[in-house]
Amino acid sequence: MSAQANPFQRTTIVIMFAVGFAAFVALLYGLGMGDPLASGKNGEAHGASNSIVGYKAFANLLEKTDVPVQYSRSPGGMDNEGLLILTPGPFTPTEDIDAVVQQRSYVGPTMIILPKWQVVQNPKLEKGWVTRGDLWGGDPGEAMLKDLADVSITVDDKARPGKALASAVGARVKTPEMPVTIKGDFIRTVVRGPSSGSALVAYRDDGGVYAQLDRLDESRIADEDEIDASFYPVVIVADADLLSNGGMADKSTARHALALVKAASTASDGGVTFDLTFNGLGRSENLLTLAFAPPFLSATICLITAALAAAWMAFNRFGPPVMEKRSLDFGKSALVNNSAAFISRMQRGYLVTDPYAEMIRTQSAEAIGISPHADEQEIHQKLDALGESGGNRFSTLFQQLVRARKPQEIADGAAALHAWKKEFIG
Repeated sequence: MSAQANPFQRTTIVIMFAVGFAAFVALLYGLGMGDPLASGKNGEAHGASNSIVGYKAFANLLEKTDVPVQYSRSPGGMDNEGLLILTPGPFTPTEDIDAVVQQRSYVGPTMIILPKWQVVQNPKLEKGWVTRGDLWGGDPGEAMLKDLADVSITVDDKARPGKALASAVGARVKTPEMPVTIKGDFIRTVVRGPSSGSALVAYRDDGGVYAQLDRLDESRIADEDEIDASFYPVVIVADADLLSNGGMADKSTARHALALVKAASTASDGGVTFDLTFNGLGRSENLLTLAFAPPFLSATICLITAALAAAWMAFNRFGPPVMEKRSLDFGKSALVNNSAAFISRMQRGYLVTDPYAEMIRTQSAEAIGISPHADEQEIHQKLDALGESGGNRFSTLFQQLVRARKPQEIADGAAALHAWKKEFIG
């Protein structure tokens, strides 16, 4: 009969393995990364959002002007050198913002963009697009900054949009719609607001020297009044439209945004990092996350490569598969060999000396016609009368085997008694 055909083609098996392996790795990656796989197109005001209140256009503009941009979804991004841009929501705890600012005092500059517009989801629009609603007003901003400085945030609904405003970082910038301004004892103006003493963009006066920002409003803080004396500034953007996607539609506003980033980043190395943890897009570290992040990513790649190599060798083995040998063979010889091996492993060879010697004696006695009712002494006398083998008679060989205890002595005694039987009995 011909061999039964394989129901699966080799190519089919390879494809099934490849698809299953890729799905398994993708599952591990998805479990490890978690929220970072979620799209940032949720319509909120953050660096990955393409809505009118988001800052994706600003990030793209920075990239096109050769400024390195990255998005941070973990607390570790707070330690990145360069400018960190925080886009907190209206209910972000003030202690969280203050902790980041304190942490970055000697790491790099920080820019805080306060929320301005409420948004309304509209299913008729493209994914990530929203309808702009009412203003948040000043209460959320004042609450989230209270640990940094005592500020007052207001909405100037009487200001004329499009009016030129003076800026400490470059050319004038246009007044946005419904401008939001900030002022306070330790707040210094970067972009002057339409009303006296107010600012659309400011920096916190902590005793540090920031010549690139204080052209409109120099620091007036005395040494004894220093708040932090940070090496890097904390810039507060009260009116988000100066950096939002809607604001980037205006060329002069876009140019001013680039100048603001350049001024805030002076004396720092690195690019710009948009934090997403304050917008609910963060993730926590775990073992699977580390497996797909440097420096452990290289080890993960090596393990995957080794697994693929092992699978390839399995599909391309040399020759037909070898049938596994039975642990217990068929037949009397196999039974004897296995029993002997078992007795040897258990070191109980001395238990078989008496039975084996008596078996040889019984077989020999029957062969020469000795009565089965004869006693042991009579049997030994008649067997000894047959002759010697190797200088020893039957009774001597019998007693040597019975008294043997060591494995070698047992083997030698049994062999000598067997040789006597073979020589005189057959």
